[in-house]
Amino acid sequence: MSESTEPTPIAIAATAPWLAAAREAIIGAVQDDRLPQALLLQGIPGLGKSGLAEWIARYALCDDPGVDACGQCPACQFYQADNHPDLLRVGVEEGKKQIAIDSIREMIGALALSSYRGRRKVAVVQPADALNVNGANALLKTLEEPSGSALLILVAVRPERLPATIASRCQRVKLKAPADDVARTWLMQQGGDQDWTLPLTLSAGAPLAALALSAAPEVAAEMADVPQMLGRGEVDIPALAERCQKHLPAERLRCLEHWISERIRYGLTSPPPSTGGQPGVSAEVRRRHIQGLYQLLDEVRRARMLLLTSNAAVALLFEQVFVAIAREMDALRVASRRT
Repeated sequence: MSESTEPTPIAIAATAPWLAAAREAIIGAVQDDRLPQALLLQGIPGLGKSGLAEWIARYALCDDPGVDACGQCPACQFYQADNHPDLLRVGVEEGKKQIAIDSIREMIGALALSSYRGRRKVAVVQPADALNVNGANALLKTLEEPSGSALLILVAVRPERLPATIASRCQRVKLKAPADDVARTWLMQQGGDQDWTLPLTLSAGAPLAALALSAAPEVAAEMADVPQMLGRGEVDIPALAERCQKHLPAERLRCLEHWISERIRYGLTSPPPSTGGQPGVSAEVRRRHIQGLYQLLDEVRRARMLLLTSNAAVALLFEQVFVAIAREMDALRVASRRT
């Protein structure tokens, strides 16, 4: 797929079948003049939450919306030029780990003003689960005393990190991975007729994440070999961590999570070749290794959540994961020699 024909996130959100119910709910709410003051879009990565947030913002600001924003009115032209005066976006600033309180205060002040076009004001906050305590408290005051013409759209991977007082004042839009056949049909339309089993497995069924992973098949192949190479001491850990942070870091962590999960699943008794299992080790060694693998799984999942919800040092996250894997694989090798 060439860059010129690759759909934008908002274009995907406008047509993705697994987002149809969310789109229909927004269309009905706008047309019936019952749009809530705040929406909370939540779901695993790779479902198109960011694109959907932009689609909702564009639709809510459109002067003449139908099944989509009209694309012709002044509001749509402002949006397309990326200078709509009534649209605000708040996120984590470069070099920061959380959304700054000053950004929230600026947003609150802007929402309190009348619409420039005499219609609705819209603010998109993402990732909302990166709000600190002060920012969350400031946002809560806005939700308690909302402006009648304002729509606040929060986007979160981990909504449980939001204070209950904020989440309870939002209408939740819970996005879920589509059925396997729906995901495969969509993926074949986007990326061709290939085997989508591994990308979908690694992405927990999220089509956009699967599509990103399929665009770089060498990533899955490389990460499948990493654990055994770490165990043999054949990896320059800092160099590998640096490379991982630059190219598909979330997908790489997914690959490691999949490798560990599969190794736990087969328990070294009859493992597939990809796990590099050792069926000849004793039951005690297997038991200890399985315990170690569960700890590794926790480590990888913690790194993945930090990657999604903060501006953590990505290379350092990978180094920590790689060191933990190397330690476990080395311990297995040593224990196997003793039995």
